[in-house]
Amino acid sequence: MTTTSFVVLKEGSKGAEVTKLQQRLKTLNAYTGATDGSFGTQTKAAVIKFQQNNAVVADGIVGYGTEFVLERALWVAQRANLKEGTDHTDVKLLQSLLLQDVENSGDATAGVSIKYAVDGAFGSQTTTNVVRFQTKRQLKADGVVGAATWKALSGVLAFDLSPESIVANKVFGLV
Repeated sequence: MTTTSFVVLKEGSKGAEVTKLQQRLKTLNAYTGATDGSFGTQTKAAVIKFQQNNAVVADGIVGYGTEFVLERALWVAQRANLKEGTDHTDVKLLQSLLLQDVENSGDATAGVSIKYAVDGAFGSQTTTNVVRFQTKRQLKADGVVGAATWKALSGVLAFDLSPESIVANKVFGLV
């Protein structure tokens, strides 16, 4: 993982990082203003609304905690909905995360079965593993991987890391 410098953004901030923030908020349908690189009252209001909707301290400041949640939301938004029979590149990612979840928990019986290949084929074993993961996370256990399941799976990527580490090390692969 490569590390990067992080800049806290708040009302009065200007520049490319603010433009990127505004674009990201637009992608998440959280901002309708101009992407002009100026963190004004409209950008602050959008950040506060995003923070409120995502259980982050609603102060209008984009620090590590808000940036982490923003990156996670973007990562989830980029994922395809998956179900048995789906042929998509995200299936390998799904299978890898399910496997990693078992390794993180240290208890294969409480997690998903690790007796399958990470092969990109969403078959019956992957469905079974998704249902087990969903049940464990108290999600609708239907074997369909939508936004709620991807959000829970994002916790596997961020397992045991601080928001600072997640942002600095680009855990969600965003630039």
